[in-house]
Amino acid sequence: MGFFKTAFNEFGKKTGKAMGNKLYGAYADDRRVGVNRGKLKGESDGLKITSSETQQNPVTSIEIVNEQNNKLFEEILNIELNPIDKNSLLKSLTTLSTYVELGMNDNVSDEIFVLAKSKFNDGVAMLQAIDPNNSMLTHFQKKSSGWKKKKIKTAVGIIIFLIVCFAILICGYFFADML
Repeated sequence: MGFFKTAFNEFGKKTGKAMGNKLYGAYADDRRVGVNRGKLKGESDGLKITSSETQQNPVTSIEIVNEQNNKLFEEILNIELNPIDKNSLLKSLTTLSTYVELGMNDNVSDEIFVLAKSKFNDGVAMLQAIDPNNSMLTHFQKKSSGWKKKKIKTAVGIIIFLIVCFAILICGYFFADML
């Protein structure tokens, strides 16, 4: 049982460190004095932030991400869907499709993703009302259905991953006594 217990503890520790580093930056894992962090003696850490530097520049990575998200939110809000000008509508739909794909692939807030997708769907409905035979309409409809398929595939992948991890965990506890 010792091997599996150690493996589970190590997995939890590494996962916690990874989440902390993702949230708080590269040097978030250990601030104790004298801890080596896996570096060789004399090896430089590269950029080190001292307490005086953090007091002078209190901007955190979370604030930077929030600022970028607010900027994206404003850009999406400023996109106008003009049903009178078909070329302007097509340009807006192309821009919105880029924002939706950005929301699916990157770490932008759900508000931005939902806003972009909602405006995109509204624009597709406008284009369908204006010109139902437009060749770009089928392109945008295929993009929308592709996003739905990608979302379903992601959800199924996550569920399968969780089931496999749970099965490994259960097997580890049952077979740990045999070792």
